[in-house]
Amino acid sequence: MSREINAPSAAPGIAIAPVFHHRNVGEFIPTVEIFEHQAAAECERFDQACERASEALLALKERLTRDVDGAAGIAGIYDAHIALITDPYIRKDVRELIEGEGINAEVALQRVVTRYEKIFESVDSATVRERAADIRDVGRQILNMLLRRDREELGATEGDFILAVDEFLPSDLGVIDTDHVRGILMGEGGRYSHGAILAKSLGIPCLVGLEQNLVKLPAGHVVILDGDRGRLIVEPTDERIEVYRERMREREASEKRVFEVRLSPAVTTDDVGIELLGNVESIRELSTLEAGVCDGVGLFRTEFAFMERLMFPSEEEQLKLYVEVVEAMRGRRVTFRTLDVGGDKPLAYFRTPAERNPVLGWRGLRLMLQWRDILYTQIRALVRTSASGPVSILLPMVTTVEEVQETRGIIDEVIRDLRADGVEVGDDLMFGIMIEVPAIAVRLEHVLAQVDFVSVGSNDLVQYLLAVDRDNPRVASMYDPYHPGVLGFLASLVAKADAANVPISLCGEIAGESDFTPLLLGMGFRRLSMTPVFFPPVKLAIRSRSMEECRAIWDEASALATAAEVRELLRRATRVSDAR
Repeated sequence: MSREINAPSAAPGIAIAPVFHHRNVGEFIPTVEIFEHQAAAECERFDQACERASEALLALKERLTRDVDGAAGIAGIYDAHIALITDPYIRKDVRELIEGEGINAEVALQRVVTRYEKIFESVDSATVRERAADIRDVGRQILNMLLRRDREELGATEGDFILAVDEFLPSDLGVIDTDHVRGILMGEGGRYSHGAILAKSLGIPCLVGLEQNLVKLPAGHVVILDGDRGRLIVEPTDERIEVYRERMREREASEKRVFEVRLSPAVTTDDVGIELLGNVESIRELSTLEAGVCDGVGLFRTEFAFMERLMFPSEEEQLKLYVEVVEAMRGRRVTFRTLDVGGDKPLAYFRTPAERNPVLGWRGLRLMLQWRDILYTQIRALVRTSASGPVSILLPMVTTVEEVQETRGIIDEVIRDLRADGVEVGDDLMFGIMIEVPAIAVRLEHVLAQVDFVSVGSNDLVQYLLAVDRDNPRVASMYDPYHPGVLGFLASLVAKADAANVPISLCGEIAGESDFTPLLLGMGFRRLSMTPVFFPPVKLAIRSRSMEECRAIWDEASALATAAEVRELLRRATRVSDAR
């Protein structure tokens, strides 16, 4: 009998294929006593295993970048795993167990991995908890090298399949049959786990958080994975399969059109231009921002450069990185968000107090204003970077007008000091804030006179407006940016910014949702910042309609009462657009 299971979607798309189960479970490794005179050799065996694991990961990254479409943008995940393997603290902990307790490297490694897993999993933030999967994956790779065994290929069956796995880990991509995997079902992990990011980047439909429903799926039976609507259909009828096959044919036709417009300008059918900007975390991702594809960097998350280090980078170290980013963009503007740590993004070398609700706690600008030396150093580096090209400084988690005034004063002071010392400062330096906290958004008109631009951080703003933690599985389904209250709020921000003649952009997941694009254009947004992989579908949505049509869609949507009605309106509008 056909049944449906609702689950969070980590990657859109539709897949129809039999289920193939694979269990990523821990294994029992017997303890072997290591005598004092054997400890040095055992430590050397562990070090060699780490080196082989690092080399294998590097080879995997290079092979995927060369052979798998879409893999170039996810190379940073493998760089992060290589950094974990070479992390001196992890390796030191393993060696100390080998030498101090006289146990074999395999058992010592498992104990250290378990310890680090517990540390990550104790953090309130789901985003940080999912980093425990990285530790597990790295531990598994080193263990395989210690045991000198090859991993089995996932999905080594004839024909297409949907992979059902406890959690999809980055190293799995090296043994998965990418020619035949049509979808991924994960029992554990969330939408922001590395496995989910991999699936999304490679265009593989993916559902997460299936938990006990995963093991109940009949192996070898055909299921329908609907990544567009977060739905898994078990034992579907022939009629249901045909309906979904038709949807798949429609998607394929749309994807061909997406490819055709990739290098075309982002203009509506009545020639209204839209700026498409990229969200990036590291210098490695800049290769995905081709000229003609995007207009600049709308969000460079500087905190990730801090997270990859063992201590705070100096002003000169930051300057070197930021200049490299600006020069790589060849005259296109780069918006650097100042350090946004705390909450769900802790630094290993900067301990902050435990908080009951860190997302609403000591984070972002409110933290940096209390640690002036950190903020001051970063501001100096960013202001100096402006001599190399157009730079914007963006403040995260702004709550009060006083915070804006205070930071503006710091920037003005830095500019005066640098010029007094004969240091060049660029003429195209802009200052702005992220609109994430509803209180500052409501009083936005009092801020606009003090900034050069504003950027709507939709991910946090939506969860604050709805009082919903989107990473909490009990209420995640209530996190809905299509909520008419959210849409009306976004439209009010555009109206205020336009009235003050201050540029406004939208940065967050909804900026990259092509179904959402006509709503955003109809509200008045003309700058959208997103993960680069979403440029083509968003560009197609822009080029498929006139601005008059987008305004009509928004006018109709603004009168609706429920998110379901808004979605149905957009589905109808998309069908009309695709039929042209």
